[in-house]
Amino acid sequence: MLRPIVLGAFGAACLHIPATARAQNPTAPDTVTRALNAVVVSATRATTTVERVPLHATIVTQEEIKKSPAQTLDQLLRDIPGMNMPGAPYYTTDPTGQQTKMRGVTNSKVLVLVDGVPIHDPFYVTTQWFKVPLSAIERVEVMRGGASSIWGNMAVAGVVNIITKRPIDNTTQLDVSRQSLNTTSASLARNFALGGTLGFRVSGDILKTDGYQTTPDAFVSAFPGKGTSSARNSNVQVAAYYTPASSFSGFVRAGYHVQNENVGGYAFGRNLQKSPDAAAGFTNYFSDRVKLDGRVWGQYESFDKSNGAGCFSVTPANCSTSPASSGVLVQYANSHDDNPYRELGASTMLSLTDVGLASVQTGADFRTVSGEDRATTYNKPTSTDPASASINRTNFGRGTQRFAGVFAQVRSTPIPRLETTLSLRYDYWTNTSGVAQMVKYTDGVAGATSGGAIPDSHQGSFNPSLAARFEATNRLSFRGAAYKAFRAPGLNNLYRSFSTPTFITIANANLAPETLKGGELGVDFRTKPVTLGATYFRYDTKGLIASYKIANAASAPAEVTAICGASLENCPATVNFNTNSQNATSQGLEVVTTWRPMRNVDVDGSYSYTASHYTSTTTGDPVNAQLGAIPKHVATLGLNWQTTSRWRNYVGARYSDAMFLDVNHTIAQPTFTVVNASTAVRVSKQLEVYGSVANLTDKRYSDNATTSASGQTLGMPRAFTTGVRAKF
Repeated sequence: MLRPIVLGAFGAACLHIPATARAQNPTAPDTVTRALNAVVVSATRATTTVERVPLHATIVTQEEIKKSPAQTLDQLLRDIPGMNMPGAPYYTTDPTGQQTKMRGVTNSKVLVLVDGVPIHDPFYVTTQWFKVPLSAIERVEVMRGGASSIWGNMAVAGVVNIITKRPIDNTTQLDVSRQSLNTTSASLARNFALGGTLGFRVSGDILKTDGYQTTPDAFVSAFPGKGTSSARNSNVQVAAYYTPASSFSGFVRAGYHVQNENVGGYAFGRNLQKSPDAAAGFTNYFSDRVKLDGRVWGQYESFDKSNGAGCFSVTPANCSTSPASSGVLVQYANSHDDNPYRELGASTMLSLTDVGLASVQTGADFRTVSGEDRATTYNKPTSTDPASASINRTNFGRGTQRFAGVFAQVRSTPIPRLETTLSLRYDYWTNTSGVAQMVKYTDGVAGATSGGAIPDSHQGSFNPSLAARFEATNRLSFRGAAYKAFRAPGLNNLYRSFSTPTFITIANANLAPETLKGGELGVDFRTKPVTLGATYFRYDTKGLIASYKIANAASAPAEVTAICGASLENCPATVNFNTNSQNATSQGLEVVTTWRPMRNVDVDGSYSYTASHYTSTTTGDPVNAQLGAIPKHVATLGLNWQTTSRWRNYVGARYSDAMFLDVNHTIAQPTFTVVNASTAVRVSKQLEVYGSVANLTDKRYSDNATTSASGQTLGMPRAFTTGVRAKF
């Protein structure tokens, strides 16, 4: 399951983290270097400064958020070395496919948290980007490398920790911007700081956009009626923070989030998600050396999903993509899903510092997710009336997962300048209350129900890691780590079978977890004007979840015949089945550097080399071929300068090597470079005016994985933004 077993100490640490950090491992320019010792990376689950993290870590600060032309968090993370984020914003793609990828590893293997609470969809194991507007973020921590030894499920390729803003004064903050593509973004937050012991933050935000045509011009005609991918998303949240004494702090927060997207711009296509959520926690210091953290959280999600389509229709036989069939365009819904699901979690962690030569963290947590999917697939219309699209089949899936995990982490200094970290964790989970059913319709008449209840199952995973950092001199340090990590199959993989009139993919309740064994070696060099860091990594993943085509009824597993029948008579011509059928490897090099040539000028750059391919597979995919949409070479270069004390500017470029968008290497994307720029003027202490341009040269490119040329999704076109930030 994409949701991890999350130990809430992450959020506890956030309550005590200074907001002065801006660094990349190695550190960022001069202003950051001076504050380096205050930069705490809580993704390590320990009080660790940036320079002491043995894995490659990056911190995206408030200043970097403001200078970026990105309107959404996924686009902000795109330029982080090692992140494989597409150039199309999340709202242009189906929510069931909004993944976070890192270091060339396949989907659903990066743990994303907000103040220590997972922000993944409990059913589809995707990232809920719509819940985290940029205006709510204080900073973002990105830690690469397997971290299941401390975080459990989903922390396979790395961890992204989003730290939100806290009330530190009595102010109102307003941020309003207008962008090309008829895009408006607005946020309003009010802080209340009462007597130093109690604080409140009330916030709300909206994002409205008409979007853009994501299909290349050459293929638009294959999708009759397809328009732009628009969105109308909003969030409201109330949070309270209580600190009656220096030894105790606690918080409670509640929010309501709405994602309303029309991917593809079809009249009958909509993805509507409504999600109330809440979290609470505390941190108590029994002494300078002993600390206890506790967390609880929960969310409910109602997901109403309709996939739109269009055709030119005269008779059922020629409802076609070709306008020659008829001049009449018919739009309809080819499928509809009703998904209610929920999540509850709790955790605790005890921290002991300066115990002999070591510091120790130990904890336990519990998490449960449950949900169901009621899906209806429709035939093409038989007339110009969309209601003539009769039911083809219905699918129903349901299940519950319960996770429990315990872990311990010991950080020690066996000799001067050498720090080691040993982490051990065991996770155990159960899959219960499973149901997978299907009903086939013939001439509008429902047939018998196939499938039924699925036996309960349970699994476990033990994940250790060992890391070390050696400070050779005050300027030069070396680091390394070896780790094991896992991702449990989610409810979507285990119980949700989905179909069209021409194919069906059958869920598999007997899937095993995906596992990764890997490691990395790094070196960091720091001087006042220049920092340089390099990291080599290698990942070997086994048991990747994928689907393959069933050749015939004789070769069909029991899980397939339970749904499709002994001769597959209940299913369409193409039947796919989920299995742990792929193994892969990913290795590469990440180099980051910063340079301050003069007082008001900063230059930063990065280079990433990533080689990622399947080593074995039974799905028919080729081995030893670079995975789709993973460029081998990516480079970034940015220039920041202060024209005056009140006027700052930024220009940055991202180069992507030529690649194929599919693993079969048939859909080529040539080399491309995207240039972004921004400027901001502080008019007064309370008011800042800013502007930016994304994709300055309006480069047309696609960098999303796909299996067909017509399935390409174009990256963001040139988009200008103007806005104001006010604090009063």
